[in-house]
Amino acid sequence: MFALGAALCALLAAPAARAGDNDLALWKLGHPDAITICTICDGSDNTISPGDPTAQTRFARMASSLGLAFVPGFGDQASTTGQAGFEIGYSQSLRFLSLNNNEWATDGSQATVAPPGALALSTLTVRKGIGGSFELGVFATYLAESQMLSLGAQVRAALIDGIDYAPDLSLRAYGMRVTGTRELDLTIAGGDVMISKSFGVAGAIKLQPYGQYGMVLINANTTVINFNPGAQDAANPTAQDDVFQDIHMLDNRYNRVAAGLRLVAGAAVVGLEANYAFGTNPVQYSPLSTPVNGSTTPPTQSTHMLGIDAHVGVQF
Repeated sequence: MFALGAALCALLAAPAARAGDNDLALWKLGHPDAITICTICDGSDNTISPGDPTAQTRFARMASSLGLAFVPGFGDQASTTGQAGFEIGYSQSLRFLSLNNNEWATDGSQATVAPPGALALSTLTVRKGIGGSFELGVFATYLAESQMLSLGAQVRAALIDGIDYAPDLSLRAYGMRVTGTRELDLTIAGGDVMISKSFGVAGAIKLQPYGQYGMVLINANTTVINFNPGAQDAANPTAQDDVFQDIHMLDNRYNRVAAGLRLVAGAAVVGLEANYAFGTNPVQYSPLSTPVNGSTTPPTQSTHMLGIDAHVGVQF
């Protein structure tokens, strides 16, 4: 129990970096297509800058990592809160990045220095039972040192709920949309199967270990990005603009496993969860416009992420 409390305190007190360090600067990933750039920008020095065939892979890795980071540790067991039940929870999360320097393009890193060892995110969750072994929930997650916020909802159906001799078992589906950045449109959806069991301790405390397995689907696309923001030709201001190819969630899927422990004492809830997500997917939805070795099939990229979440809450 001491270890649980110590880890909880450490996560809730997770230090933050400088303000704005995690705001996006996607142009630093490089432009996937050829663009026209200038330095003097008086119409006399326009040159063609060839596209970087690896830029799309860097974008896919960064967008997928952000999507996985925004999936919160829900901090809840498989059983529902019941028809009259209600729970409010707060979670502090750490998401450990596994990216190269040039794959993390933010105001803090500029895609030249190492990305932060971990991203800190805060989540507020509200759960409400609606009867019939169903439960609804809403949540909001904020990425520290950025303007990015996700808003989402979940629905849970308990297949086994409240039977003394059996563990609780449920299915959950959730979705969220990330706001706060003009460059990236990021939507995340997922579903999982959950199992848990509640054990009484000393007549006043309940321990609730739980496990989850599911899939995370990440959809990412960009607005038009100025890939040479330091200079612009007034005669042709869009010549240095480009977009990254879309990443569709049905093709961008990640396995996610989680295990956690909740301690319930009266109305108070504290918990700790570890989770891990991994997957290998195409870097874009559309075929390659320029075939590689005669093939238009997009290359693949592998992304994985380890996370730790601490949770506190109140249930009624």
